[in-house]
Amino acid sequence: MKKRSKRLQVVLDLAERKRKQADQWLSQSQSRVQQGEATLEQLRSYHADYANSFYQVGASGISPGQIETHQAFMQKLSGAVQQQEKALQTDRAQLEKVKEYWQSAYQHFKAVEMLVDKLRREESLQAEKQLQKELDERSQLIRPPFI
Repeated sequence: MKKRSKRLQVVLDLAERKRKQADQWLSQSQSRVQQGEATLEQLRSYHADYANSFYQVGASGISPGQIETHQAFMQKLSGAVQQQEKALQTDRAQLEKVKEYWQSAYQHFKAVEMLVDKLRREESLQAEKQLQKELDERSQLIRPPFI
């Protein structure tokens, strides 16, 4: 019969695979959030820069057509900012779920790992005791000729 630690090694390997997959998902999710934040910041910056440059140009006078074009573009930029904010909110919510999954997978892996380590120590101790018992029995069978 196999040792319990060897039988549980399969469970440990599966838990480790699950933890590594969770590591990858966490990393990807964090990257998505960081990228989304950077994109949102760029959109907001571009929106502010475009508005400021238009107001500076507008001080010298502009045509009604330019005003309409500017307003339409500013609405598109505002829509893009809102869309990015919603996407970022979704990515952040997904990141929280992935963090919870990662934490669960990590805790499961650590628990199985600790159990396997404990079983290995117990098996090693048992093997040492068995070896000592055998040595003691052999030493009693071998008697010196002078006794």
